[in-house]
Amino acid sequence: MVKRVNLETSVLLQKYGDQIQSLNKEREDVLERRTVELFFSFDIVNSSAYKVLNYSGWSNVILKLLKSIQKKVVSKISSAKLWRVLGDEVIFLVPIREKQDIFDYINIIFEILNTFVSELKNGEFFDNLDIKPKEQQLMKMQNIVSLKAAAWIAIVGENINEMEQYDNLMQLFKPQENYGFLEFLGNDIDAGFRIKNNSQDRRLVISYELAYILSRNTDYLRNIFIVTYKQLKGIWHDRLYPIIWYYNKDMCNGISFEQSFFYDEEESNDLTKAYFNNKVNPVLEALMYSDVDYALKKILSDQKLEDKLLKIDNIIKESQNDEKGLLNTDFLLELHCVAVCYDENSKKILIMKRASSKPKHKYPDCWEFGCAKALSEKSLVERLKSEYKKDFGIDIEIQCNNSRDDKQPIPIAMYEVSNNKGKDKGIITFAQIIGNVDLEKINPDKHSEMRWITENEIDDFKEQTVPDFKNTLKLVFKKINEDKIND
Repeated sequence: MVKRVNLETSVLLQKYGDQIQSLNKEREDVLERRTVELFFSFDIVNSSAYKVLNYSGWSNVILKLLKSIQKKVVSKISSAKLWRVLGDEVIFLVPIREKQDIFDYINIIFEILNTFVSELKNGEFFDNLDIKPKEQQLMKMQNIVSLKAAAWIAIVGENINEMEQYDNLMQLFKPQENYGFLEFLGNDIDAGFRIKNNSQDRRLVISYELAYILSRNTDYLRNIFIVTYKQLKGIWHDRLYPIIWYYNKDMCNGISFEQSFFYDEEESNDLTKAYFNNKVNPVLEALMYSDVDYALKKILSDQKLEDKLLKIDNIIKESQNDEKGLLNTDFLLELHCVAVCYDENSKKILIMKRASSKPKHKYPDCWEFGCAKALSEKSLVERLKSEYKKDFGIDIEIQCNNSRDDKQPIPIAMYEVSNNKGKDKGIITFAQIIGNVDLEKINPDKHSEMRWITENEIDDFKEQTVPDFKNTLKLVFKKINEDKIND
């Protein structure tokens, strides 16, 4: 008997030891995790002067512009996240999973910049404001607002134990419960903030590293222009840093970079003046201005940046299959929406078994009802329909409160489940399945199996489930039965 107890104890200890080792390994992975992030910002030009000139209506324009930029960015770059809003400037970041992402994103950023600049210039932007026609016309007449942009690239790490050269840290500051903010610290972050002060109306300024990566493709090399060289405080030990603008004439009706300047811009703007003066009488070697490819390679060698660019390449390759971005705002409330889906004809509810292939998933191999995370830009109904279609291949009709103008899903329960960082909060509703269900059509990354369950099978169900699984089933069947009686 003693031997049996000892054997069972030994097995349990081994089991728990393996689990602890697995958790420690997972923790180490998180601590040493790095990614390459592209930061980019849009800054409203002449906003202060516009506020003075149009003191009664400036807020409509500025707020609408900032919100419209954010909406456009999300629609064009779905994985981009808003980092912060600084006055009249919005800053985003997006993880780089593949090298091609850099080329695609930079053109999208330039396209967004030019779209809003054009809409502001021709007055189309003001036509979309919900204001009276006379006020629209006045705003068009008083319009001096425009846009400028910046983009830079950085190796970012989360909770890194041992700092390496070229690392930039992501740090979460949480002054109180359910509130916090993210900060990024490092030389490349500082450089980004320095270079963005060297842009101007209609221009996209980019960091050296970003310019070098783009220049390896000849189609993008022709879009890179060295405006001047400046000392940027704390950057490159105060050695001269190239001020580089990105300009794609194919997105500007074929207008060349030189032709894109205003007729008097050389006299009114220091950066423009520097660009044209350097072409005639450069302080540095002529090739450092006229031959961009030569200049970027020369800087790479002189500044000994080869290892940095190689490290950026390697991290991008390593993160190709990493679906989790660094910008996980755990201090923000995440709302989970569960739709318990039933079939009207068979009087059955559809249940799904969570996959066991990914140990980081909560409740592996447990039966549940599916789930969708709420998004600010989509209604709960839209989000549930799209996610259940994607995960299970089913069309559903969410049961909503039709007595209200704001038709939202009818909640039958709310839940709160502890995790290692706090609590997951969610709402449970129910939906009717429209059409047929293919039980084999599931997302294998999330679930391993689907099946039907009837009301009579609930109490005898013995397999592993998520919390309150049976209670939820009973609540839904009770609600369905009540609705039938009322009908």
